[in-house]
Amino acid sequence: MTGKTHRVVGLAGATTYFLCAFPAEYSPATFGVVLVGAYFASLIPDLDRSTADFWENLPMGKTVGKIVDPLIKHRNISHSLLGTLIFVLATFLILNSFPDYWGINKDIAFISISLAYISHLLADMFTVDGIPLFYPIKRPFGLPPKPFDGVRIYTGKWFENLILFPLIDIYFVAIIIIKWQDIKTIIFK
Repeated sequence: MTGKTHRVVGLAGATTYFLCAFPAEYSPATFGVVLVGAYFASLIPDLDRSTADFWENLPMGKTVGKIVDPLIKHRNISHSLLGTLIFVLATFLILNSFPDYWGINKDIAFISISLAYISHLLADMFTVDGIPLFYPIKRPFGLPPKPFDGVRIYTGKWFENLILFPLIDIYFVAIIIIKWQDIKTIIFK
């Protein structure tokens, strides 16, 4: 999948979880952490590519991406259960370093951000290449499995751009419209 699809899938998943699991109470800090965390978490698995959208969002990101690119092959550890475990642990440590007076519900933020990362892997499982889910075993795993793997998605091609991306956008807008009163309560007192 392309970065734009990963972003909207991650944001839609994290926001849906946040709005359904979190009581509608004033907490703009938690909502902000969820949105920013989900945005970046949905792009982090592609850090191993210099052309990844993640690098576009950082100062000197393109330069750092070009340094990282030759060192790590795309879709290795960051697209595996091991990479997920490392990410989840890092997220847990970062969120728990935030002081309590910031008013962030760390549990909800942790699950929302983790879902955004996992959504990246799930989306890539539906592509032709699949992912090395059980890295360091490099055998790619994809959905649907063989012999039905002929229906998987080609990254950046017509199905992703004309069907999948618009449908996820529509879903994301719909969840925002449906939960608008909750969002107003969370952001404004």
